[in-house]
Amino acid sequence: FTDDHRQIQRVVTNKRLILGVITKTASIRVDTVEDFAYGGSILVNHMDRLFKDQVLGSEEAACRAEMLVGATAYSLLWNNCEHFVTYCRYGAPVSFQTDKVQP
Repeated sequence: FTDDHRQIQRVVTNKRLILGVITKTASIRVDTVEDFAYGGSILVNHMDRLFKDQVLGSEEAACRAEMLVGATAYSLLWNNCEHFVTYCRYGAPVSFQTDKVQP
């Protein structure tokens, strides 16, 4: 959560995000890091330390992602992009962001 109106505006105007939430579908694509960040800052991933015994190699993670390319059911709380990425990288669909807001 943030009070930074510039960051809020970027998210609100991200049509891909808004449409995915409204239609409850997500399309999976390959993007550059710059396109993925959508003008935002990028943080270093420290999750490899949390899942150190479960980290899959780049090839295996890419194969998992390729198997899921196309439309898939989307839920902001239960099946979002973080769930997708953690499944591909660690074999476990986890979202620490949504865990913070769920009761």
